[in-house]
Amino acid sequence: MNIKKKTIIAISIIAVLIGIMSWTLVSNKKVIDSRKTVKVTETNIAVSVASAEMKETNGNIELTGATQAAKEVNIASETTGKIVQVNFKMGDYVSKGKVLVKIDDTYKRLAYENAKLNYNKCKDDINRYKALRRGEAVSDTQLRDIQLAYENAAIQLENAKKQWDDTQITAPFSGYITSQNTELGAYVNAGMFIAGIADISELKVILDVSESNAYELYNEQQVSVTTDVYPETIYKGTISNINQKASTSHTYLVEVKIANNGKNKLKAGTYVNVNVNMGKSGEALMIPRDAIISSIKDPSVYVVKDNIAQLVKIGVGRNYNSEVEVVSGLNKGDNVITNGQINLSDGSKVSIIK
Repeated sequence: MNIKKKTIIAISIIAVLIGIMSWTLVSNKKVIDSRKTVKVTETNIAVSVASAEMKETNGNIELTGATQAAKEVNIASETTGKIVQVNFKMGDYVSKGKVLVKIDDTYKRLAYENAKLNYNKCKDDINRYKALRRGEAVSDTQLRDIQLAYENAAIQLENAKKQWDDTQITAPFSGYITSQNTELGAYVNAGMFIAGIADISELKVILDVSESNAYELYNEQQVSVTTDVYPETIYKGTISNINQKASTSHTYLVEVKIANNGKNKLKAGTYVNVNVNMGKSGEALMIPRDAIISSIKDPSVYVVKDNIAQLVKIGVGRNYNSEVEVVSGLNKGDNVITNGQINLSDGSKVSIIK
């Protein structure tokens, strides 16, 4: 065999080997890629539903709300300076007029004393000039000038006294300290927040009431208030205000005042049930409470339409044990999801479990 034939055979063998290696690499890559591929399959989420239905109701309206302090303010400084004394801490009960904070009053006190000296001098002058005028020793013009100086000194004294008083920040009413935003030695400016104070001797509850019920309520109407915190205690309340303008969902804000001086005092922010005796029964659109996925104050439900879960905000009215009245957002016959909401988002596909 000559050299030319040997070279041709060697090249052919190398080409075949390269082809085999290329085919092997391509095959291995397909296997690796197939292992990396994640197969995504979409399945419907199983849920239980209940239908919104019109049901008979008793003569009571039961509404849910949270208590608020009848009086609550943020106390601010009315002057500028360094804090030299702090007489409160978070949670303290303070009486009206108690000095909470003292600000360095050195210059304000000196200004007041100077204004007082000037006022006393002008007061002596006006008395002396009046006596001289009776003896016609001074003119009316001179007396008038002294009178103006006296009146201006009185104004300056009052202004200096006010500025000095502002160095002591006092409680505007009796209540509990709910927040603190200052420390000893801090420098404050006029208008700077110092502390929060709340009077909970009387509480208020703001309720969202349906249009039909709002027209049957009236100011000074007596209500009963209960809470899970003290289940055996019934608090007496009074309707103090009914808003004259409805919201966009045709519900009205109703304010209830509650005396809070008994043994089991409530804190501001406590959830309560307000029961109003209407003296008659009727019908209301009802859904199970389990359908509500957020709080009663900002309720939403999932409604099933064509096997799609749609998140819908609703307005609620009265509570009836395991059911709640719907005043806006739903229609009779709507299917609301009562079980399985934890796995849902707006637009999820669902399957209804019968």
